[in-house]
Amino acid sequence: MPDRPANVDIDYIAPRHLASGGDPAWVTVPLHRACGWSYGHAPLMPRVLLSSPDQKALLRLEPDPAGRWWTLQHAPAPDRPAWFASFDARTPVEMIATFTDALTDPTADPADNWDPQEPLLKAGWIPAYNHHRLASPDGTVRVEADETTRAW
Repeated sequence: MPDRPANVDIDYIAPRHLASGGDPAWVTVPLHRACGWSYGHAPLMPRVLLSSPDQKALLRLEPDPAGRWWTLQHAPAPDRPAWFASFDARTPVEMIATFTDALTDPTADPADNWDPQEPLLKAGWIPAYNHHRLASPDGTVRVEADETTRAW
C-alpha cells in the first residue's frame, strides 16, 4: 500500500453548468488504488461501497434517479460528531472528487476544527435566505444545513 495518495490528473469543465455527472471512476479508482479504500461487492446490485482504511468512512454509490446517488458517511470521533455528505446524479464527478481529495489529504491536520462555510465564503459564495444556506457567486449551486439535524 502506498504511503500517500498518488496524484490524479483531471480536466475541469468550464463553464461548470455544462458539466454532467460523469464517470464515477474519477472518484472510486483513486480512493481504492491510491488511498487504500476497500470495496464491497454485490454482483446483482448496481452499487459501489468503499470503506476507508481505518473503517471510519464509507462511500456509497447507488444510482437512484429520484434521490441521492453518492453518500459519504463518517463515524464520530471523541471531539467531533458523525457527519455525512450526499450528491445527486447531476453533481459533476469533478466536484465529488475534489471533496474526497480533501478528505484523504495526507497533509491535513486532523486537529484543525474549521467552519465548513469558510472555504465557500472565501471563494465568493454568499448567504442566501439565512445563515445556514450559501449560494455560489453565479447562483447556480447552493449548500445548506438540514433544518432538523443541522447536517450540511
